Amino acid sequence: MIAYYLILFGTGFLILYAYRAVHMVSHEWSSGPKWTLRITFLVLAISVYVSTSYLAIYRDDYQDNQALMNYTTVGAITLSVTLLSITVFQVLADLLLLARVLRHRVSLAKHPGRNMKRRTFMNKTALGLGAVVLGSFLWGTTKGRYGWRILVNRLSFDNLPKAFDGLRIVQISDLHLGSFQDNYEPLREAVQMVNDLAPDYIFFTGDLVNESPEEAEHWIEIFQELRAKRDKYAILGNHDYGWGRLTEEEKDQNSAGVIQMNKRMGFKVLANSHDILEKDGEKIALVGVENWGYSEENWFPTRGDYRKSVRDMEEVPFKILLSHDPTHWDHHILEKEDVDLTLAGHTHGGQMGIRIPGLLELSAGQLFYKRYAGLYSQGKQHLYVNRGMGFLIFPGRVGMPPEITVHELSRNKA
Repeated sequence: MIAYYLILFGTGFLILYAYRAVHMVSHEWSSGPKWTLRITFLVLAISVYVSTSYLAIYRDDYQDNQALMNYTTVGAITLSVTLLSITVFQVLADLLLLARVLRHRVSLAKHPGRNMKRRTFMNKTALGLGAVVLGSFLWGTTKGRYGWRILVNRLSFDNLPKAFDGLRIVQISDLHLGSFQDNYEPLREAVQMVNDLAPDYIFFTGDLVNESPEEAEHWIEIFQELRAKRDKYAILGNHDYGWGRLTEEEKDQNSAGVIQMNKRMGFKVLANSHDILEKDGEKIALVGVENWGYSEENWFPTRGDYRKSVRDMEEVPFKILLSHDPTHWDHHILEKEDVDLTLAGHTHGGQMGIRIPGLLELSAGQLFYKRYAGLYSQGKQHLYVNRGMGFLIFPGRVGMPPEITVHELSRNKA
């Protein structure tokens, strides 16, 4: 509750602080453009702030209006992040000015123009950054959330059977079909993209729905069109048991319903169980656990059990594990079980981030997960965290596109 009011009143302060940058940048402009910019900034910022704050306070009255709920989330987050990006440079400019005043009081008194030029540059930089952030959020909440990206993960193993050399797996994760409502075309496009990759297997690593199996009903025919040369497998994610303070019986009903939806889509479901994949007389194991992860207030069950999943399993030289939450790898698999490759999802990559290979990597997912996106390797064990295809709570993807992963497995040459 304290954090809620800090955001509510803090955003109002950020509007006033960011306005200083607008005011200073437009200081020497002619009257028309100057007041157009200033008034437009204040009207837009205050309108979004007041409307989203009102809807947030009285959200119980508008919960059935998904458009308003989406606007509340997108508007509040976009406004706050844009204002923060502007005020970062504003604060930096103020700190530089303070340091300069403390060190060169006499010099500043004689040459005020020099400092104004520097502050004007900082304010222009702040507004430029704010414009980039605003544009990114507008894109991410419209076209960006359906901007499917195909990533290829190539791995080599000493113990991969020869018959599986060149194995091609497509991993999808976190569909959250309840978030798409009746917008079918983007996912039809994604299904076609998967089929064009001609995978041997398709693995879906959980979260078919947000909270109810019925959310998947109208999507069955679309996902029946997914084609793999050999087979399709799925596991349960945390949301496949429901969302909120549910009884164990309600969670059981939800998970059973989601399992049936997956089966109707053509997936074989692994729920603390395994299957043996065979080719040319050689075998590897595919293991799937139920959800395992930390949960607050008992919202999501922790039922993943690797040992139960492999009970009575025949000896095979290579194992792939499907486990929705990547924290399971650190706590129960890494250096504890002889699993070669674990495929996970759950994090959505944070849905917001900035990545410049070799230079910068920032994501909301890093705040909550040690391993939040992409490939992690330790010794001969590997974990891949898919960034997901859907979205939840925040209806967009900013710098973190929805992902379809191609895993190409090869055998090391002797």
